[in-house]
Amino acid sequence: MERAFAMMRNFGEDVRFGVRQIRRAPGYAAFTVLVLALGIGTVTAMFTIAYAVLLKPLPFEADRSLYQPVVKTKVGSDTQSLSYDEITEWQRATQGTAEVAFNGGGLNIADGPAGAVLMTEVEASRNLFSLLGAKPMMGRAFLPGEQEAGRSDVVVLSYALWQQDFGGDRDVVGKTLHIGGLQRTVIGVMPPQFMYPMWENRPEAWVPVERGQLMGGNRDPYLYFAPLVRVKAGVPAKAVEAQLARAHAQFAKPGESEVRLAGVRDLLVADVRPAFLALEVAVGVVWLIACSNVAGLLLARVVSRRTEIAVRAALGAGRRRILMQFLTESLVLSCAGAICGLGLAATMLRTFRHMLSEKLPLAANIHLNWAVWTVLVALTVLTALAFGAAPALVAARTEMDAGLKSGGSRHSGDRGQNRVRATLLVGEVALSITLLIGAGLMVRTMYALRHVPLGFRTDHLVLTSLTIPIDVYKDRNVGTAVWQPLLDEIRRTPGVRAAALSTVLPIHHPVELITAVYATEWMHGDANATVRAATPGLMDALGVRMRSGRFFTDADTATSQPVMVVNQTFVNRYLGGGNALEKVIRFGHVPRAATIVGVIEDVHQDGVAAASQPEFYLCMSQLGPDQQIYRALLGRFMQAAVRTEIAPGLLIPELRRWIQQANPHLAIGECTTMAEAVEDSIGAQKLAEQVIGVFGGLVLLITVVGLYGLLSYLVAQRTQEIGIRMALGAGRGRVVRMMMRQTLIWLGVGTVIGIGLAVASGRLLERFLFGVSTRDPWTMGLAPLGLVVCGVLAAMVPARRAASVNPVEALRAD
Repeated sequence: MERAFAMMRNFGEDVRFGVRQIRRAPGYAAFTVLVLALGIGTVTAMFTIAYAVLLKPLPFEADRSLYQPVVKTKVGSDTQSLSYDEITEWQRATQGTAEVAFNGGGLNIADGPAGAVLMTEVEASRNLFSLLGAKPMMGRAFLPGEQEAGRSDVVVLSYALWQQDFGGDRDVVGKTLHIGGLQRTVIGVMPPQFMYPMWENRPEAWVPVERGQLMGGNRDPYLYFAPLVRVKAGVPAKAVEAQLARAHAQFAKPGESEVRLAGVRDLLVADVRPAFLALEVAVGVVWLIACSNVAGLLLARVVSRRTEIAVRAALGAGRRRILMQFLTESLVLSCAGAICGLGLAATMLRTFRHMLSEKLPLAANIHLNWAVWTVLVALTVLTALAFGAAPALVAARTEMDAGLKSGGSRHSGDRGQNRVRATLLVGEVALSITLLIGAGLMVRTMYALRHVPLGFRTDHLVLTSLTIPIDVYKDRNVGTAVWQPLLDEIRRTPGVRAAALSTVLPIHHPVELITAVYATEWMHGDANATVRAATPGLMDALGVRMRSGRFFTDADTATSQPVMVVNQTFVNRYLGGGNALEKVIRFGHVPRAATIVGVIEDVHQDGVAAASQPEFYLCMSQLGPDQQIYRALLGRFMQAAVRTEIAPGLLIPELRRWIQQANPHLAIGECTTMAEAVEDSIGAQKLAEQVIGVFGGLVLLITVVGLYGLLSYLVAQRTQEIGIRMALGAGRGRVVRMMMRQTLIWLGVGTVIGIGLAVASGRLLERFLFGVSTRDPWTMGLAPLGLVVCGVLAAMVPARRAASVNPVEALRAD
């Protein structure tokens, strides 16, 4: 017990002494705390984000036993949507080993106080909530009989919708809500943390899937659902996977597809996981550089305090006591850096939460919690050890006689200490080069992305999404009853130069329909292509060039010859790249034919970095309710492209108002400009560029300052040596060259190591690069050159100071 009290007393004394030492050198302390705050703050912020996104359990019961089946189709793509018949077969095949639920649906229209409101409606199987282990905070979930016709007019609300439409009314159960023209009775409200499916738009209401629309000859052939599997305890996931694959074989030709079970979280973060790994590496580099920089400063402080250390040793302090003293000082500095770093971390978290909120539902979980605080404490101690261990060992090994004789400040220190400082500096340079090359590659990627020929014009172009209530127009042709009258009104809006409608517009679209294209005399073998419906004038509104033929005109009507327009990729891939005009193509779930009348330039539809895929357009006026493809294309969603004569931002409020007046039944989605849509499509690369660029700037600053500090210290320690050299005839130029030669050696060694590390770590960035290789020679040359130039400029100041040493004063110095 006495020993423990003695240790605590010694620790308290060391803390007080360390604080006094820091107060005696405020400039050194401020710089050290700032560097540590950068290192600890960035690591804390990134761990908080990684924990929330990659590690924190999902808000479901036993979330690790939840799987999303993924089916690989014969064309090599993955799908997570299946027909009701196949899901039913899966439920039969996995009895005893797993439970299968499913959900579908999507956007729908609710009657709000100000008119039609677009909302997310999830059609769910009755066992979805129980499979997830979720219970409503008020009311109840679905009952088995509520999947039957006439009893499915019930709804479970999300917490957000309950607050928004019902004002948080505790008596909401039993009240009604109009969704898609149907009156539904509220039976429950889910808790605020519940959200499923998590990878769609935020769900706002859950309704039971009516069994009647899933069975019989009149069911929709395009109706698919996403299955969800919970593997029972003690059952290997691979065994369930094999059962699903055997059941799936009844619906697919042998060898055409396979089934695998993917963890729900794995699918949710699949797109962002590589970005997080790259950012974690970048943050680790910043932390290592910060620690090595501070370690170099502490080593310099140790040499300047040799006399103090020797006096303490002479008064009876053992090496262990001196070691603990310097480690305690390091811990004090690390704690100060951690406190300041918390402010930086909080700022970074707000920024990242905003950036990720639209792309990742789990972003709502990004906040400081017990796990983060635990890691912060451990990180503070680890940081203190990382930068304080080497200086503390050097201090503990200081010889008492040498320290008392040296006078402290002018002693050059032994070669071992200088070697340690040089090694730390070379390591800083190497890590800085690695991060700067990564930042350079991202800058080159952004430049390449912003100069990709998109195939359309982005200026003065407004995009908006429109949703139609199915029940209001279920017995009418929505093309003639809704879309064409609406287009006429948009074209009459002041400030509109041109306007057109399409089921899918470039870049800014949530879904698209891929359909079969059957072999004809022009083609060899069946194929797949994206199909869209559009009105005349679309290519003029988008600014897309026709390669041959024409686009649709007002002469293309329901009674005229069916026509289509294809893109150049379709021609190259399926028609041998030859003349496509007047060729007849068969397509669709129920095959129909159309004649090619035009070929358009390839357009980047799915993103700036995504290559063009085969696609064809059908004329909207030629589609009617008697055609299978009509409902899939026109029955629900539409997008408008409006080219303006004024600034697009000024037209958006007026455009929304005119559309609302023209048809109050329509729900208007997000209105944006094409320029904003293009910029959002490169959001992942842009985020990586910004973050890695900021980190690159930080490490460049820290490294240059560290180089300046080390050379300044060496000049101060080698004053007598420099004075002797100058007294023996060495000129100022020779002294400058001597100092700069040492600098160039450090920079050269660090640069070579850094380039090697950059090449080895190139795979982390490979996913985000576009138009540039991980071994791009320009980046590999310019990034190191920039650091070397900055390092040389930083070294010139202490080198010139060394050349200005007065030999007489240097020789007189003790």
